[in-house]
Amino acid sequence: MPRSGMDENELLLRHTATWASAKGRTLDHDLLATALALWTGREGHFAQLWPIGSAETLLLQHWPSHEPIRGQDVEVLVATLETFWRFLRGTGRLRSDSAEPKALAKEARRAAPKMVMVSDDPRPSGPVTIEEALTEWGEALVEDAEFDRELQEEIDEHDLYEQSRHDETWALLPDSHDGWAADPPLEASAREARQSPFIQECLRFARWVGDGRRITNGVLRPEQVREAQVEFKLGAWEREFLARSPLAHTAAPFSSSRHGHVPAGLLGELDHLVTTRALQSLWNACAATDLIQVGSTTARATSAADRAHTRSPDDWAELGQEALITAVMTRHFFEPLEPVLRVLFPFLREGVDRVEMSDVRDWWWVHEVNPWAGLGLGILQAHRSSDRQADRLLWAMDDTGLWQRDGETLHRTALGMDVAMRLMSDPSAFLDVG
Repeated sequence: MPRSGMDENELLLRHTATWASAKGRTLDHDLLATALALWTGREGHFAQLWPIGSAETLLLQHWPSHEPIRGQDVEVLVATLETFWRFLRGTGRLRSDSAEPKALAKEARRAAPKMVMVSDDPRPSGPVTIEEALTEWGEALVEDAEFDRELQEEIDEHDLYEQSRHDETWALLPDSHDGWAADPPLEASAREARQSPFIQECLRFARWVGDGRRITNGVLRPEQVREAQVEFKLGAWEREFLARSPLAHTAAPFSSSRHGHVPAGLLGELDHLVTTRALQSLWNACAATDLIQVGSTTARATSAADRAHTRSPDDWAELGQEALITAVMTRHFFEPLEPVLRVLFPFLREGVDRVEMSDVRDWWWVHEVNPWAGLGLGILQAHRSSDRQADRLLWAMDDTGLWQRDGETLHRTALGMDVAMRLMSDPSAFLDVG
């Protein structure tokens, strides 16, 4: 039965107002009261629990179905929510399984441009337009620099590395009873990086950027995006991604706002935002590996993208690791990383040279963070959606070289082992919301 949360909300409102006044932060009492009423009153969310995807769910689903909102009020609402989330963190009230305030605020700012549009029609009929996707992408880039500068401070203060770990996932790693697999030969990692279809597309994309592409707000212009989509067949990837939706076979039109308290992003319910996802994975990987340099008005390829550029085995292995970690984070968006880690982490165990898809599906179905079982879909539909989600998240990485697929079997690669080691030793990768 949904919790009203009214008494608790009023108390939180008063404490937040006092805290905001002392800190000099923006707070609109009425907007925050409405936000908390929507968040706690409909689905029984806790006012102190805000996981990844919850800001998108509130702004793009709960609020539009309540009332339209004007553009200037959206800006105040986002600032007010950020104040509230910082208040919860600063006073120890934010529940441990919540996202960090900076990540939530970043997510809310990305949702803000779409909020007025969604308020007019809360039912996304299909992917957003290229222009809308580029607006979202550009505004997100503006926030990334500040987010990255402040992330280490948050990690140090609140031990975010430990909060990003789920016991069932990290238990996949070798322990005192298991042997660790031998480190893969550097030459094997380098060879697989050179042969990775995704890495080759990154190099080709950087050469396509060439001597200079004009950009606006840090991203390509619409006509260039359309050119890239044709040149690199990006639309085919996005159409296949959408066709593999875990929601495609539910019996009736599905909305997480009507099925429990799971954020929409965890379910793949934000697929209408997929436009430019394939392009972003190339762009982000090229930028992360210095194949392109992005200036204020122009993006250019670096000498590292030249066909004549020579790389040592170390260089190829590093290029592969950086590019593939970036691809994982970009392509997964707000969906869980656990199915991918269920493949990669066992590769580090001695004697494990392959993982079966059936094992991944079964493990994901009973995982503590699997969102499907409690949605009221019926056990068969929920299980099917869970399986489809695992299948899609692994399909999305099939072109990278993290593994070699043979039907339902994913074979270990040296490059996949390298990436698994990086993700194990640097959990900050899990804190990136896209």
